[in-house]
Amino acid sequence: MRRSGAGLYSCGIKAGHLFQDQHSEGIVRLAKVQIRDFRCIEDSGEFSLDPITCLVGKNESGKTAILKALHRLKPDDAGKEPFNALRDFPRRKWPADARSAQDAPVIHAAWELSDADMQAAEENFGHGTLTSRSFSVSVGYDNVALISAGIDQEKLLHHVLSQAHLSAEELAQLAKCASVDAAMGMLKTTALRSAAQEKLLTDLTAQLPQGGEAAVHAFLSAHMPTFLYFDEYLTLPGTISVDEIAMRQKQNKLTDRDRIFIALLELAGATVESVNSTGTYEEFNASLRAVSNQLTDMISRYWSQNKHLDVEIKLDYARPSDPAPFNSGWIFRTRIDNRRHRADTSFDDRSRGFVWFFSFLIWFYQLKKIHGEKLVILLDEPGLSLHARAQADLLRYINEQLRPHYQVIYTTHSPFMVDLDHMLSARTVEDMVEKDKSTGEERLLGTKVREDVLGSDADTITPLRKALEFQLAQSLFVGKHTLLVEGEADLVYLKWFSKQLQAANKSGLDYRWNICISGGLSRIPSVASLLGNEGLHLAALADVQHGDKSRIETAKKALRDGHLVTLDMYAGQSDADIEDVLGRSFYLALVRRALDLRQPHDFPELSPAATPARVMQEVEQHTATLNGHYVKFKPSVPAEWLFHNEAEAKQLPGFNSALGRMEKLIGDLNALI
Repeated sequence: MRRSGAGLYSCGIKAGHLFQDQHSEGIVRLAKVQIRDFRCIEDSGEFSLDPITCLVGKNESGKTAILKALHRLKPDDAGKEPFNALRDFPRRKWPADARSAQDAPVIHAAWELSDADMQAAEENFGHGTLTSRSFSVSVGYDNVALISAGIDQEKLLHHVLSQAHLSAEELAQLAKCASVDAAMGMLKTTALRSAAQEKLLTDLTAQLPQGGEAAVHAFLSAHMPTFLYFDEYLTLPGTISVDEIAMRQKQNKLTDRDRIFIALLELAGATVESVNSTGTYEEFNASLRAVSNQLTDMISRYWSQNKHLDVEIKLDYARPSDPAPFNSGWIFRTRIDNRRHRADTSFDDRSRGFVWFFSFLIWFYQLKKIHGEKLVILLDEPGLSLHARAQADLLRYINEQLRPHYQVIYTTHSPFMVDLDHMLSARTVEDMVEKDKSTGEERLLGTKVREDVLGSDADTITPLRKALEFQLAQSLFVGKHTLLVEGEADLVYLKWFSKQLQAANKSGLDYRWNICISGGLSRIPSVASLLGNEGLHLAALADVQHGDKSRIETAKKALRDGHLVTLDMYAGQSDADIEDVLGRSFYLALVRRALDLRQPHDFPELSPAATPARVMQEVEQHTATLNGHYVKFKPSVPAEWLFHNEAEAKQLPGFNSALGRMEKLIGDLNALI
């Protein structure tokens, strides 16, 4: 790892005889991140990122600080808000610990090259020169980026020599070297260099300083996506004085709102200067009309609350009676026409939610024109001022328009901004405190990011739970075929094994089933009674424990014949949870991996004589004896591990037997439709 004196953002590969930079259409993926000593974050812990990652947490938990740190990896505006120890270093540790802040990374990010970028790297540097598609980038308070990547110097040298026009004897001599630096040293000590050797030395000196490391790092820097940060304050003004914007532009004092306006102008193929010097009205107006139509189409598609709105962007000359600065020069106006009411209003008079969404569309589409698809989009509390329906529209926009092309990281504390189809892509953000058990004293740990989304502080995961509750309520009333299960783990196991069956060309769970969490046997009758007049097809999957006989009979009476499916039918024992259907061998292996159990704390190979019949009880009793050596066991923990480690899970002992039993269960559920 070396520091790039010019910084990450000014690096560039020199196109010449040896190397040609290959533009890639692939997306370099941000895989993992760790942030230290930045505002309220002392050590976030390392956390992974998905194509769309939702950061969920309470107010003041540190969500914005995470996005601000991420933005510094490669911002769209390199001069905006660089790391500043005086401003950003945690005040609780200032000033003593701040002396070493300049040398420590604030953010460390692990990246993965796409197939296309890996191919481009091999075309530039030779096959195998990059020993892995993974590399890392760190940025500290000196705002200098450090790139670290595995480089095979021998393969890089072999690639260089394959491009050079040397004689066989000259090639043979240089091929003995182990690195580019060694080859350059040999060339420099050669008394009488041939013309080909002289050219090779010149090219290597110019293009491969630091033994090629700088060139590889420049390549990786160029292929890293740019980070775009957008919050609720980046909104377009409805009325704009072009003269005022032009003056601030000359003084280099443009505001963020000014930049949104300039982005809107550029969508129309115009600049501030061209507005003042425009020759004919019609040509410029045609461009504005085209942009208005594009924005109207997008608003119509993703603003379901009102389908009767048209966007009209106008440029006219100021009226002398208007307030300054709108009483002189050219004035740019954005109007919203409501076709239903046959009235138009200024953009400034629309709801805050509409203004935010409209501004975001303009900002994003313009930056997409500049940066292409090499973007990581950071959204700070998107849709904060949007109605729940509009938040769902925004989430749909993110999934339909952004997910296929970009990596998106957004923060929220709204349940309507949680995508339950990708709930395990959420990360919880907590400002944590550790309490000393002996003294009772509290020690501040700062902001932590966790991936076990169902195992965090109850207040932190409120949006997740509310989202689940809302989905339950909604799907019960709109789902024609509803399957009730006891808890979150049941839902996860059904979905995961259904996916494995489909991958094996077998029948997975029928797509018409809406799986809803009921909370157990005792709630089935009330849910069935509630829906009795709705004409819905209802079935339930129930655990069975000693003493449940009366509750089972009551639940059966509330459902159609055969529509209460009890898990003892598939586990081969009278007391059974869904974990027993998975089987002791597979489930204990799953828990072992999820908790990282090692000897002497691992499960015994054979079930002890006094062990309960239900494997869940065995696990609970065993983990209760571990005295805090491992992560606290919860039924959701192994279920989450299963989703994140699919390939490894399929190699666990007992997988095939578990799959067979789940196939029988899923087949019987499908037969009910």
